[in-house]
Amino acid sequence: MQLNKKFVACSFLLLAASAQADDGIDRMTLADMRHALNKGTLSSEQLVRHYLDNIRANNHQGQNINALVTINEQAIDQARKWDAERVKNPNATYAPLAGIPFVVKDNFDTAGMVTSGGSYVLRSSLPSQDAFTVKKLIDGQAILLGKANLSELAASFGWFGYSSFGGQTLNPKNTKRDASGSSSGSAAAVAAAFAPFALGSDTSGSIRAPASVTGTVGLRPSLGLISRSGIIPLSLTFDTGGVITNSVLDQAIVLDAIKGQDKSDSATLDLVSDKIQFESTLSRSSLQGKTIGVITNFKGANPEVDAVFKAAQETLGKRGARVVPIDLPTSFETLWSDVLGPVGESEFKPQFERYLATLNPGQPRTLAQFLDLAKKNQDENGPHGMNPARLAGLEAVSNTESTDSPQYISILSRKIPQLRAQLMGIMKQNKVDSLFFATMSCPASVVHGVTDDSYVCKSGDTYASSYIASATGFPEITVPAGIIKGNLPVGVSFLGGYGEDAKVVGFGYAFLGR
Repeated sequence: MQLNKKFVACSFLLLAASAQADDGIDRMTLADMRHALNKGTLSSEQLVRHYLDNIRANNHQGQNINALVTINEQAIDQARKWDAERVKNPNATYAPLAGIPFVVKDNFDTAGMVTSGGSYVLRSSLPSQDAFTVKKLIDGQAILLGKANLSELAASFGWFGYSSFGGQTLNPKNTKRDASGSSSGSAAAVAAAFAPFALGSDTSGSIRAPASVTGTVGLRPSLGLISRSGIIPLSLTFDTGGVITNSVLDQAIVLDAIKGQDKSDSATLDLVSDKIQFESTLSRSSLQGKTIGVITNFKGANPEVDAVFKAAQETLGKRGARVVPIDLPTSFETLWSDVLGPVGESEFKPQFERYLATLNPGQPRTLAQFLDLAKKNQDENGPHGMNPARLAGLEAVSNTESTDSPQYISILSRKIPQLRAQLMGIMKQNKVDSLFFATMSCPASVVHGVTDDSYVCKSGDTYASSYIASATGFPEITVPAGIIKGNLPVGVSFLGGYGEDAKVVGFGYAFLGR
C-alpha cells in the first residue's frame, strides 16, 4: 500500500531519531504518565517520540501490523508546546490526558487530516472540524498521534480489518490472524504499543471483538454516553463511540474524559452522564457479594475458548461473586437477522448521505456517486481494491428508499423495547447484577488470503453474543481472560442494564485485580 504523505513526512523525522532503549513507557498506565508529566520526570515529547519509534519499527516494517494509516506531522511540535507550558506553569492543574498521545479510528472526523472511513474513494476528504470526542480530548491538551485503519466504512463482510484505503491490519499477538473488526486498527495500535489508548466505534461488536482478540480492554457504552457527532455512520440506532485501552483503569480515565452530552447527538441527551463516574468508583472488591449470570447459549464453538471461559467463572468465585447459569431465549441468538441486519440495511443510505453532505467540495454527495467512484477504482485493479463483498453490500443497500418500512418501524417501536424489557426481566428474575459470557465464541480468525490450519471455529457467527448489547443499547465491557495456543488472547464480557456503565467497568476492574 502507498503511504499517506503525512506519514512519509513524519517518517523522515523519525529516521533522524535514535532508537530508544527500554524506558518503561509501554508498561505505564495513563495515571503513571500523568504523574510523571506533572512532576517533570517525563515530557510529552518523550512520550510522542517513543510511540512514533514503535510505529516506525512495526507498522509498515518489522511485524508490519499496518494499524495506522495517517500520522499527525504536527504531533512533536504540539508535544513541545505542551512541555513548554508545563515548564512555565509547573504548579498548574492539567487535564488527566494533557500531553498524552492517542490515536483515533479513521471514521472519526479530524480537522485538516484525512478521514477516509477506510475507503479509497474518500482519500482526500478533509473535515473542517473534529468529531465531538476528538475535540474533547484535544481541548484537554491530549496529543493526536494519528488515524487507525478499520474495516471499510466500519463493516467487515468477511475481511476483518481490511480497507481499500489502508489495506489489511494484522493482529500483533499473531500476525497470521486478524484483529477482528471494524476497530481493528485501534485495537492493534494499542496492543502493539503504538499509542496508550485509541478511540473506536461499535455498531455490532466493532470495539469489543477487536479488544477481545488483541488482549486489550474495550467498552461498548450505554447508547448516548459517548457522542457520535463527526463519526461516519453505519446505523445510528446502534452506533456508538468508545475507547480501547491496555487496562480497566486506563479505560475509566478516558471514559471520564470523553463522555458527555452533545446537542448535535440527541441520544446523549437521554443519559445524565455527569452522574456516571468511572475512575473514582473503581474498587477491587466490587464483585464481592454480587451474583453474576453466566450465559450458556454461546458455548461449543472452540474448546480452548470454552476452557478460558470456565476458568474465568472460577475467578469470579475467587473475587467473591456467586455465579448462576442462565440460558437466554433463542430470540437472543438471532438478533442479527431479526434486528441489526434489517435496521442497518434501512438506515445506512440516508445516514451516510447526510454525512457526505458535510464534506468539502470534490467529495461524493450521494451513495450512487460514491459507488460510481468505487466501481471505477475497482475496474482499474489497483492496489486499493475494495473487498468485493463489501462493494456488493453497498450496492445492495443503494436502492433503499427510506426508513418507513413496516418492518423497520416495528423493530424500532416494538421489538427493541421488548428485548430490553425481556433482558432486564431475566436479570431481575435471576437476581443477577450482571451477565457474563465469552466476548467471542472463537479466537481471532485467519487473515484473508493466509493459511493457518490451527484455526478452529464451529460457530456460524462468532459475534452472536455481541449483538445483545448492540440491540438493547446496554453497556458491555470486555477484559482479557487468558491466552490460548498460538498466543491468541480470549476476552470475557460483563453486561449490565442501561446506564450501569460504571458498574460493569468496576466488575471488569475487580475481575482482573487491576
